[in-house]
Amino acid sequence: MNTNFLLTGFSFKTEKQKKNLALAIWLLATVFCVVQSLITHRYNNYLIFENTVRNLFAQQSFYADYPQYHFDSNHYGPVFSVFFMPFAAFPTAVGFLLWNVFNCLVLFWALSTIPVKKHNLLYFIVIPCFVSASLSQQFNPAAGAFIILSYTLLNKNKGFWSAMLIMLGAFIKLYGIVGLAFFFFVKDKKRFVLYLLLWGIFFFVLPMLFSSPAFVVNSYRDWAISLVHKNANNIAEASTDISIMGFIRTVFTTHAIPNSVFLLIGIGLFGLPYLNFKAYQKQRFQLYVLASVLLFPVLFSTGSEDCTYIIAATGIGLWHIYAQSDKLKRVVFIVIYIFSCDFPLLLFPKLASTYPILLSMMSVPFFMVWLLIIYEAATLKKEEPNYDDQLSGLQMSAPL
Repeated sequence: MNTNFLLTGFSFKTEKQKKNLALAIWLLATVFCVVQSLITHRYNNYLIFENTVRNLFAQQSFYADYPQYHFDSNHYGPVFSVFFMPFAAFPTAVGFLLWNVFNCLVLFWALSTIPVKKHNLLYFIVIPCFVSASLSQQFNPAAGAFIILSYTLLNKNKGFWSAMLIMLGAFIKLYGIVGLAFFFFVKDKKRFVLYLLLWGIFFFVLPMLFSSPAFVVNSYRDWAISLVHKNANNIAEASTDISIMGFIRTVFTTHAIPNSVFLLIGIGLFGLPYLNFKAYQKQRFQLYVLASVLLFPVLFSTGSEDCTYIIAATGIGLWHIYAQSDKLKRVVFIVIYIFSCDFPLLLFPKLASTYPILLSMMSVPFFMVWLLIIYEAATLKKEEPNYDDQLSGLQMSAPL
């Protein structure tokens, strides 16, 4: 499917001009979301993040309730309080704007590093999910960016920085750990493991510089407990679990199916492409794996919300570039946009609240595309030419 219709009325000829237009739209959407959130006083997540910095210095629990500052509670790792310090240093409104702009720019930059020609498609296909993520003020755009960059940096022989982003993402939200899926593309695996260990120790210790070792160690225990409780609550409340697991539980009207069943099946399917050993060094295969990695943690996490799908949307974009059937691409594009924009909730809020399946259905088209990606990667033949090499002459640098 051609995305030139998105640029109707504009005579942009070069890729740089198209990229600048896309960035301008992203930034305008970001500012709009910030202004809208400030006017409606809907920036609770930012207040939670801001309070983590306060709690770090006061050595108070990151995961307790603080109704005097915000409702709900924090679920990010202790190192997030250090990561968030530059934003918390500003007045709330300014820090809020900078936080959303940061998430916008880091994801946009990450998309630009993916070795494909059709970056313009990637920039536009994720916009609905990006707006949803911006309105929620969460870490999700940066989490997706870290996953992408952990691959693209590795592809540029920058394993040290790739390992940093994998561990930083994992120590903040756990999702980043899926970057280890690229380990199979690493040549010097011992060195890469060493990098991972060094960065893991660094991020574990870093919050101690601003508090105390005892407080931080106890905070990691509290984090584990909070995630267990959050998982249990999400399973019990269908409307808060928009993963494929939540959809299936809702269909069968039972919450008794444990996560382990879904995860075993999901990991089994996720691992199938790795049996295609001869395709490991092909650009198309590696980008299929990247797309799968971006979709997997969203589809198989009880913590998935509509704003989390910004991580998965990039995987959809990568599949869209390589899919052979234009008809299928058109259908998937329309369906993904409908569900990404939360039309069931926007148009029929009472109905969507009464029937949670209308919300969890968002996961279904993403799940179907993920299955297609798994199939394409598992059956990709070694002798098939690299699609993007033919188009743009891009060459994959040797992995670390």
